[in-house]
This record gives sequence, C-alpha cells and structure tokens, in this order.
Amino acid sequence: MTSTPGMYGELRAQLDALTTEAFRPELAEIDQLPTLDIARIMNREDSTVPDAVATQLPLIAAAVDAVAERV
Repeated sequence: MTSTPGMYGELRAQLDALTTEAFRPELAEIDQLPTLDIARIMNREDSTVPDAVATQLPLIAAAVDAVAERV
C-alpha cells in the first residue's frame, strides 16, 4: 500500500498542534546564555517528562498490548 498526502492528514494536524517544538519567547535568546545556564534550562525541561508520561500510561499500555497481540 502506498501512502498519499491525504492519508495522514489527521495525524499531520495532530503533530502540527504539538507544543513541544513551538516557539517560546522566553527562550528566544537561549544561544546567548552561558553553557551552564543552557544545561540548567534543559535539565529543568527534562524534569517535566515523567509527569507528562505518567498521564498517558493507560494509552501507552493499550498501545503495547495492541502491538503484542499482533506479534
């Protein structure tokens, strides 16, 4: 089966709506900061990941189960 541009339109719309890569004005000049400050910002942002993943665990488990059924 070959894909066509319209086949993934809904998925593309969902991906485009993600805020993870959105422009953040407070980080507009991050390249001007000392390396240690950049590392601290990255570490602070990384610390939010476990809570975000935790909210999605039921969906993650369902996806794993669905894949496992097909293997």
